[in-house]
Amino acid sequence: MDMLIDVFGWFWQNVTKPQDDKRIATLSLPDGIKEVCNIPYTDSGSEYHTLDVYYPENAKGPLPVIIEIHGGGWMYGTKDLNKIYAQYLAKRGFVVFNLSYRLVPEVFVPSQLQDIALAIKKVKEIMADFPCDTDRIILTGDSAGGQLAAFTAAISESEDLRCCFDTVDHGLHFSCLVLTSPVAYMNDSLPMGLYCRKMWGEKGNKKSSRRYMNIDELIREVPSFPPTILTTSSGDTLALKQTRKLYRTLLENGIEAQLLDFPKFEGKHLPHVFSALEPYSKAGALCIDKVCEFINHNLSKEM
Repeated sequence: MDMLIDVFGWFWQNVTKPQDDKRIATLSLPDGIKEVCNIPYTDSGSEYHTLDVYYPENAKGPLPVIIEIHGGGWMYGTKDLNKIYAQYLAKRGFVVFNLSYRLVPEVFVPSQLQDIALAIKKVKEIMADFPCDTDRIILTGDSAGGQLAAFTAAISESEDLRCCFDTVDHGLHFSCLVLTSPVAYMNDSLPMGLYCRKMWGEKGNKKSSRRYMNIDELIREVPSFPPTILTTSSGDTLALKQTRKLYRTLLENGIEAQLLDFPKFEGKHLPHVFSALEPYSKAGALCIDKVCEFINHNLSKEM
């Protein structure tokens, strides 16, 4: 085992996890949400190959669909990490599919992208069981989940990229993309680049895909990319620069994009992925309001 990966894993489990456990223990799920949990999307029997579904009780539908990919530095967390956030999205009138995927060091990023493609394929297969509008699909992720969402959106548009990453063709079209503080430039300078390159795996692992470690290298390969809204904040020490860079990249490639770059809010810097951490807060609710406006604007163009 790589010593640095051991150190990173120790940090996630012994520093981040206790903080998240304490935060989550104090929170309440929104009322009026129906949930179906732990649906397997492979026959592996792994808890990491499962997904949940949340939607408003008594929903008459069909409702737009959000597919949610949690963050956690590719090493940490499950769908439960963002369960409250996903249910707050469902409260806004969506059917939300909340995914888990295998983690580093069991697998590395290319294999996580394979997991997510399989999960989305399963979503397509079971949407008829829920009040889903199968033509209005939004993909979202935060931090590392933002990277996985952005890469998934690009890979979905190219058979060559699916072959390169060995992902299934899940068969869904994304109406738009919501990226919360995405870390989408994995072959970056130090210190972020050192960490991210470890998450991709050894140089011999999926060697053919290593040239695509930065999202701009993928975007150049695809005929289209979904309209995208990105969110970051002044206190986003992990992904502020990366989020702004991705926004510029999208505009330079003629892709519709909007950036929500929050300054101090009520005198305080908002932290990394604040809207996913605290969707019930004033700042979190405001951010989700603006994201929903973007989503509804793009969905209305498809009707």
